[in-house]
Amino acid sequence: MKVFRISLLVLAFFALSCKEEVVPFGPQHQKLVETLLAGNQSVLEQFLKENPKPNWKEFSETIQSLVASDHPKLRSWGEQILTHIPTDQTDLESSYEKISQIQEILIQIRSEVPNQLKYNRFYCPMVDKSWLMTGREVKNPYAPEMRDCGELMQ
Repeated sequence: MKVFRISLLVLAFFALSCKEEVVPFGPQHQKLVETLLAGNQSVLEQFLKENPKPNWKEFSETIQSLVASDHPKLRSWGEQILTHIPTDQTDLESSYEKISQIQEILIQIRSEVPNQLKYNRFYCPMVDKSWLMTGREVKNPYAPEMRDCGELMQ
């Protein structure tokens, strides 16, 4: 019985020591995320135009500041986003898929980093994709033929 208790204590200690440390998001982290979401807004607004020409260079620079952050989650998110930045800006179909993957990461960031309520989540069931933008009006960046298709989720 004594061996069982000791084993249980060792197992409990091991389980607790493996838990990821929770690092709070400070004001500088929140400001960094605000800049990131504003950059995302600019990119998505370009996709609303007839001939989209998003500024991926500027957006990538913002992502680099996430990667250089002292916050482990921001660094991880930044690294994930960098893998989805479109390399061929003329291939819109590929860009839409990559933007969708970026949006999923941004939605997670928005939900975990405080004070990011300026940006709303939208969802279009026709293309099965979500995005973050300001305002309450649906402006679908994925479907040029149906810009108003989608709904405000939160």
